[in-house]
Amino acid sequence: MEFLGIGYQELLLILVLLLVVVGPERLPQMAYQIGRAVRQMQMYARAVRDEFRDEIDYLDEQYRTMRGELDLAQKTLREEQAKLNQGLAELDANFRAAEAEASQALAAPQVSEQAAAGAGEPAGQTAEARPGNAGGETPAPPLVF
Repeated sequence: MEFLGIGYQELLLILVLLLVVVGPERLPQMAYQIGRAVRQMQMYARAVRDEFRDEIDYLDEQYRTMRGELDLAQKTLREEQAKLNQGLAELDANFRAAEAEASQALAAPQVSEQAAAGAGEPAGQTAEARPGNAGGETPAPPLVF
């Protein structure tokens, strides 16, 4: 049996020395004061431990609250990001459809211009096949003096 690293033989020696030094009359009073001091130290230690526990509980509660708010913010951010991505995808699809319509609209007048230009030429002759037109160049207007 050991008490704070002191065996029963050392403890007995300390009590005998204490009895000799203090005396038998003052020993009970001194034991009462030592017991009172030990109880007071235990009370202070308990108060400090409870204070630390309260602070740790408060910090833990604050952490859980902040974590909940952070999770909610992340969820909201992800939802808004999904909405934004969906909107961008729709905008991109609309842009591509408008681009295709514009390409078709621009291609249609060129076809009709080619058909109109081909209607004024003699049969079998295109702008490239006309005499004096080498390499597909457009013919120069006639010179008038």
